[in-house]
Amino acid sequence: MTRLIRTALVLSIALTAQSGAQAPVHWVVGGQSGEPWSQAVERWIALDDTTNLGSIQPQQIPRGHTITRQQIRTGIATTQRNVFGYRWSLHKGPRQIEADTLEIGWHPRLWPGGKANAFAPQVWRGLIDGDELTSAYTHRARYDGRPNSVSFLTLDLGVPVPIDSVVFFPPQTGLTSDNQRQRDLLARGYEVSRTNVPAEWLIFEDETLSIGSTGYHPLDEILGSTFSNNKSVVSLTPELRFTRFLRFKFGEVTSTTLLAEIQAFGRGYPQEARYISLPHAFDEGVSLGRVTWSFTRYRQAPSGEIFADPTAPVSLNLQTRAGFDDEPKTYFLFDDLGRHKEVDVKTYFAAPRVVERFSEGIAGFRARRGDDTSNWNNWSVSYQASGDQIRSSDGARFLQFRLDITTEDPLAFGVLDSVAFEVAPLLADSALAEISLLDADQVPGAVEVALGVERNFAYDIRTIAGTLSGFNGIELDLPPAARFTGIEIDGADAVEGEDFALDVVEARFRFEFPTAFAADKNFRIRFVSAMFQSSVFVEGRLLNTAAGGLPQSIEAGDARSDVSSNRLQIVASDTRLRVLGTLNISSRVITPNSDGINDQATVSFDLFNINGGQVRVDVHDLAGSHVATVFEAIATAGPYAPIWDGRDSQGRTFAPGIYLIRVTIDADLDTFTRVAQVGVAY
Repeated sequence: MTRLIRTALVLSIALTAQSGAQAPVHWVVGGQSGEPWSQAVERWIALDDTTNLGSIQPQQIPRGHTITRQQIRTGIATTQRNVFGYRWSLHKGPRQIEADTLEIGWHPRLWPGGKANAFAPQVWRGLIDGDELTSAYTHRARYDGRPNSVSFLTLDLGVPVPIDSVVFFPPQTGLTSDNQRQRDLLARGYEVSRTNVPAEWLIFEDETLSIGSTGYHPLDEILGSTFSNNKSVVSLTPELRFTRFLRFKFGEVTSTTLLAEIQAFGRGYPQEARYISLPHAFDEGVSLGRVTWSFTRYRQAPSGEIFADPTAPVSLNLQTRAGFDDEPKTYFLFDDLGRHKEVDVKTYFAAPRVVERFSEGIAGFRARRGDDTSNWNNWSVSYQASGDQIRSSDGARFLQFRLDITTEDPLAFGVLDSVAFEVAPLLADSALAEISLLDADQVPGAVEVALGVERNFAYDIRTIAGTLSGFNGIELDLPPAARFTGIEIDGADAVEGEDFALDVVEARFRFEFPTAFAADKNFRIRFVSAMFQSSVFVEGRLLNTAAGGLPQSIEAGDARSDVSSNRLQIVASDTRLRVLGTLNISSRVITPNSDGINDQATVSFDLFNINGGQVRVDVHDLAGSHVATVFEAIATAGPYAPIWDGRDSQGRTFAPGIYLIRVTIDADLDTFTRVAQVGVAY
């Protein structure tokens, strides 16, 4: 393959955080100066780090080599691996696979029938081992000469790959024990089908119960079907298409069927290629800044030429999580009562696994593995663009990321040169906050209020300074139209202009203090606001404007002993879907003669539970004709108060009469409208 021109993203590699040093630095993976992809990885699949030095990209499907088998064998036959180097499982059941320390969606699977815990005999491993001289599958003819029963098997390739050829055949040499030529015991009757849809009954469930009918079920696309095949080597050549599951049905004929190999060939690039990093350790807890990357889309022409194509249907999806220890997973064995007992990673892998059938609840055997949600964040939502703010929590010592490169075209792919995570030392050892209502009894959990009704809130912050440089600012993102009413520092009311400066931009409050706080502090910020969404998280950050470092996020927790929420969430008690609130006009008659009395009308309304669509305020005459547009914008939840001055877009005053003010919201679910009358007089 032609070597691609790579754009390097040159950044710092490691965090050298010292107390008081606030300048952000970067943890970089890939590129010319970053940690090599192969050294930072916990596991990856369908990725190639050799074609373009310093970069990773989806692994090109080898032409003329079956996807079911490694190009170069690296293990014994009983640990046969696919083209991506992942070991085949002969079990369908997810619990058995987990006990084998394999994982669905990563490791390929081969199983007979459709039972939830179906397992294949070891000899079936020969179907994908590259030994074309030994029979691995036998479906015998009946002794009475009648057609035999249906037998079917399914291959889960783990990762969707583009396939345009499926081949299967019996051994081409040798005789059976009853002196029949093996090559003549071909599949007289077969049906081959495929799908790329990971339906539950192909992953976790009993197929018969899930679908509601017994026996064999073909997959979405039938590649070939016959009861009169006379070819020893069957070669099907369907359209090049992403394929994850292949199903083969044999039987309903009077002859014996032998198979030595099942092969699948393709070209291009897998639909998904995935990477999970090892947890990266920093010297101490850090604040997280922005994540940046260098990613280029390419396309392969029919001639084989590779060229950059920014319109190629390729996506990079990147997520992060932060943790407070070096093990982001939890491990469990079964105890004497069949319950899950958490153990460390060494104990888990030292415990026995079930070799044949999965038998849940055997004491001392491996039970399950999972993400540690006590000491680690959940995975963030995917970042949309290079330069996005990292959404994992500040204060942790460990950071992990995962990514996948996906394509909708088998001949399109993406190259990821590098990814960089901006970090800086913390401003305080910890910063916890919780929100509460000042005019209500304390109730544990999220604060609950009615939609559109103003309430008095308190946002309590407790910081522990440690030996860090401290902070001289606090920033809060509050609900729309929030109004500041006061701030207390260590229980005493602070005076604006002396103890702090306040800057309010839309719903963001930014407090700046004369000097940095380097000792433990308690703050109570009071504000009045109404809720316009079903749920809002009031996010906050500590700042050090003098040092120029990164903000430190304020986390939910026990910030004040007499407040019991321990959360930063406000939820609406009104669960009914309401988008457009009541329409109010400040004056039912306006006199736009510039005398300062009733020259204009304020059109007030609230929008709830919306983020997108279009909001318009128009003026119509009584005949229904549109005469003016007062306001037009992208709709977001919150209060609105546009002003109509009785004039059209050219500044001309309207004739005396009655006019209709119409507010319209075009949302995904519906269109919402309210109308009120306004008179114009002179």
